[in-house]
Amino acid sequence: MPKPANPYAQTYANFLKNTEEHVLNVIHNDGLYRHLRFQEPGTRMWSMDLVTWPGHLATSGDIGEGLVFSREEDMIGFFASAGKVDGHYSDGAPSIDFRYWAEKIQGRGLVDVRKYDAEFFLQLVREHLEESEELGTEAQEFRDRQLALLKKIDDLRRRYSCNQNLPSLDERLEQHFTAQDDVHGFENSIATLYTGQGTMRRRQHDVARKALRELWSTDGLSQAEMDGLDDWFELADIEIPRQSPVERREEILDDARWHAESEHQAHTWLRDNEEHVGSDTWEWDLRSFDAHFLFACYCIDAAVRLYREHLAAQQAAEGTDAQPSVVTGLRVEAGPEQLAAVLDFAERGIGRELGAIDPRMTYTDDEAAAMKRHFEHARQGIDALRSAARKEH
Repeated sequence: MPKPANPYAQTYANFLKNTEEHVLNVIHNDGLYRHLRFQEPGTRMWSMDLVTWPGHLATSGDIGEGLVFSREEDMIGFFASAGKVDGHYSDGAPSIDFRYWAEKIQGRGLVDVRKYDAEFFLQLVREHLEESEELGTEAQEFRDRQLALLKKIDDLRRRYSCNQNLPSLDERLEQHFTAQDDVHGFENSIATLYTGQGTMRRRQHDVARKALRELWSTDGLSQAEMDGLDDWFELADIEIPRQSPVERREEILDDARWHAESEHQAHTWLRDNEEHVGSDTWEWDLRSFDAHFLFACYCIDAAVRLYREHLAAQQAAEGTDAQPSVVTGLRVEAGPEQLAAVLDFAERGIGRELGAIDPRMTYTDDEAAAMKRHFEHARQGIDALRSAARKEH
């Protein structure tokens, strides 16, 4: 199964380009009190400092200036796994849940990592139009099928008809479109305000109905030929709009582009075009994550990964396992109340991490299996701690 495309591919490519020579300097490392610097040797350009203390991680430097995150006692452990899957996208980027990470920023009322995005506004309009009943992709497919059926009928009629003056399909379509235009133009004109409008309206509708009958006429076709028109009852005798749904969507999008310069203009356009986009667009959030925040998240992810690799190498050099898969020989130096609190915290932590998984994300079989193993190992660790506690107490 191919990996999905990264929706933030450009930002990730910029991150790789500007940090390809970066290394991690561990300036201070004392339990949960750490100072890490992610930088290219010899320069502070595109660098980031990460400082942690219990329950917090703060960033400073060229990237991510002034961000303070808080979620778990060890924020390095949090950023190592929470809300992300390594190598998820086709460009090798991790699938970071930026929304979830942003929620952990302290003082979010003062730090806004999102801004108005004109392209995001146009994307929302495009997606809504593509799903609409009159202008969506299904409406376009229906119109295409109607035209294909008309072509088939026209070919059959010309093959067996003795009438050499049979109007072409294009001519009959134009008559149909013109009659439609006249009806719609009349309904929207000031003429409807005057006496006699009922007679005029009936005339216009009579002309339109006649053009529709001639457009879908099957005169001269045998019953066997009619039986071969599988889509007749679904598609025939239904008006065909002159402008295709695709053309109309592009026309509406072009108009939206003229009003996409600011968030205020965009919302004003949405309010003035409710017939196309609906009446609930006031709820639309037209902001997307700022590229600087996305870049900072990629830096945090890289720094945390390098730090964990550093710890693993250090522990291996000291002859210890970096991450033992089974807890053995554990001695518990705590009372029953403390142990119960730790176990309760761990149980709740697993529940929170499970709840943080975004069901909208698409995972490969390998990624899903890795996530399952991660939670199984956490469960095994809790069980081992509980077993050790029972032996000690």
